[in-house]
Amino acid sequence: MELGLAGKLAVVTGGSSGLGKAAAASLLKEGARVLIASRTEERLRKAVSDLSGLGEVEAQRTDLIKLEDIESLFRRSEEMGGADILVISYGGPRIARFPDLNDGDWYHAYELLVMSVVRLARLFGFRMKERRWGRIVLVTSVAIKEVNMNIPLSTSVRLSLAGLVKVLSRELAPEVNVNAVMPGHFMTERQRDLLRSRAAERDLSLEEMEIEAAREIPLARFGRPEELGDVIAFLASERASYITGSLIPVDGGLLSCTL
Repeated sequence: MELGLAGKLAVVTGGSSGLGKAAAASLLKEGARVLIASRTEERLRKAVSDLSGLGEVEAQRTDLIKLEDIESLFRRSEEMGGADILVISYGGPRIARFPDLNDGDWYHAYELLVMSVVRLARLFGFRMKERRWGRIVLVTSVAIKEVNMNIPLSTSVRLSLAGLVKVLSRELAPEVNVNAVMPGHFMTERQRDLLRSRAAERDLSLEEMEIEAAREIPLARFGRPEELGDVIAFLASERASYITGSLIPVDGGLLSCTL
């Protein structure tokens, strides 16, 4: 299937590892140029080395908590001709149960998960609208739909993103499509941290916890990051031209809710 992404510029935050890196790889394979962003220079250098065989990739150090870093990333994208696609991926907030969280944890989670999207959308989204074409894909979590007691920050704060996706999809229409994907269990470092937390509570080894967690998934396995990357590439493409304002689970059937 021709996705029509050749030559388009995609900015991918959190693109140095995990699901963000997988999204960058899928976009590169479809011919897009990619600018990846992350907080860590060393990880960025390694990611550029890993991805460079797939296409044209550049990197910029960016801390999504800092407005000045987001503004700098936007300016870099403009120097490269302007972003056509924005994929917003980032690390999750602190893994801890509710009694162990303080006010600072809650404020930080809101800054990271919500305000970063607000600031990115103000700059990239409205510039795309001016240029009369664009795609924004937000990587969230199935925690929006189903409670995970080990990540109450994610479960609670990410609900704001469900509303924000709807608001942005209407605010930026009809020129820009805005969607979110809700990944389930993908084997990333973040997922391993969550499994370690669950394993400690259950007095299980990490390997035992992985086996048990896989049994919870109808497809009986963890997702491969590239499987999410390919869904993101599709949503960023011309082939997804009539999809906007949607939150799409990519979870192997993990979610049991109907809405």
